Amino acid sequence: MDDSGVTDIGLAGLLVLIGTGISMFSNFLFRLLGARFLTPSEFGSVVVGISMINILSVVCLFGLNQGLVRFVSSESDIKIKNSYITVSIAFVVLVSMAALIFGVFFDDLFLRLLFDSNTDPLVLYLFLCALPFYALFKLIGGVLRGNMDSKNFVRVAKLARPLTLLIFSAALVFFFNTSTSLAFGFLLSISITTIWGIWLLLKNGWRPRIRYDSDYRQLFYFSAPLVISSSVFILLSYLDKILIGLYMSNQDVAIYEVAVTIASLLGLFRSAFGFLLYPKISEAIQGDSSELISEMYSQTTKWILFLTTPAFAILIIRPEILIHLFGDQYQIGTIAPVIAVLAVGLFLNAVVGPNGEAMLGFGRSRSVLVYNLSSVILNIALNILLIPTIGLLGAAVASVCGYLIMNLFKSVDLYLRNGITVVSIKSVNMSAVMFLFSAILLEISPDISSMVGEFSLISLVSVFSLLLGVFVLWLTGGITRSDKTLLTTVLDKLPGRINYN
Repeated sequence: MDDSGVTDIGLAGLLVLIGTGISMFSNFLFRLLGARFLTPSEFGSVVVGISMINILSVVCLFGLNQGLVRFVSSESDIKIKNSYITVSIAFVVLVSMAALIFGVFFDDLFLRLLFDSNTDPLVLYLFLCALPFYALFKLIGGVLRGNMDSKNFVRVAKLARPLTLLIFSAALVFFFNTSTSLAFGFLLSISITTIWGIWLLLKNGWRPRIRYDSDYRQLFYFSAPLVISSSVFILLSYLDKILIGLYMSNQDVAIYEVAVTIASLLGLFRSAFGFLLYPKISEAIQGDSSELISEMYSQTTKWILFLTTPAFAILIIRPEILIHLFGDQYQIGTIAPVIAVLAVGLFLNAVVGPNGEAMLGFGRSRSVLVYNLSSVILNIALNILLIPTIGLLGAAVASVCGYLIMNLFKSVDLYLRNGITVVSIKSVNMSAVMFLFSAILLEISPDISSMVGEFSLISLVSVFSLLLGVFVLWLTGGITRSDKTLLTTVLDKLPGRINYN
């Protein structure tokens, strides 16, 4: 079997992994900045603002950020590609500008429902101004992904965006120390990054022209179900914060955001290795190479499971050091149980792999819509039921149930219709051994008062866990030719590598 497709996914995954690691660390520092230097109420208002534009961008994008991935990756005619991109950009700009105007006209409604009474209205206006840039930024990411341009995707989405956000926000908070300063930093970052992204598209061949013989109806027909389905992670990640703000307070939103920020570290490897899987599946189907897809998927989920398991054990057994980073106003006893519950849902979401994107590669956007819509409806219902009764833990339980139902439906669908087993038994055995090993070591290790010492401990446990995982895979025959090919290719690309041939 040709390993090139699997190796491409692995190489792109490693590149995106580095970028995603930097991105997540920068976003982590951004939230750490807000949590430590603003009051919980002020930080909560910023979190609500970010949640608001994430949810509004779902409507503005109309699923085109995912639909373009399929149409761009499977289209060889550059003029038709340019037409798809141009029409999508025009649509997103028009809709997002309309949403901005709507938000300004009904600002009292937004302020009354979502924000505390002492919130500066300028926070709302700054986030509304960021909406058109944010939606366009997401669309640019879809274009780069469809072109399988992992280098520019990393530059724009994983480096420029989070680093400028951190730099601008840190400078503004240092001088002004208000929620408005964080909101203005967000606007500056997203506008500059989006303009640079447009420039990169132009530099790499996109020209804003429209061909009237292109099948735009099919593009919108495919993308329409993705309004919900491609944005389910956004909805599951941000709807609960909006509802916490509605039923509780912005201060509680800030506490929940700390838990979500820590638990979201589990999504690092899924984002990285899933980056190229969707366009690769579309490309394989277009080229009549569907038999390659099953191995592509199983290899991808094995890598995700291998790298995610140690982090999962740390969040379940010993999350205290990460909570301490955010300051004394965030209590371990309140946040640790929420992290543990969220970690279960995000771990399951990570290790079954990008199953929804695999289904999109097969062209089943409407099935994905049904499954994702079911999980979102369940999530909203449980949030409304549980947040007033058990607070933040209720929001976490609602999120876990949403992830569980969504991934169960998609994984069963892939198995029944395409014969794809999302996670192999060998990978599950490897993960179970790694988790037990890590959990035992973390549990029996003494408490270390030094932050450096605690980080050294969890890093050491992670390294030993990964080595054990490799041994278990070798013992059970889980190391494949694709793994060896990827390792050889990576070593060959290392700087300073000597070629003796």
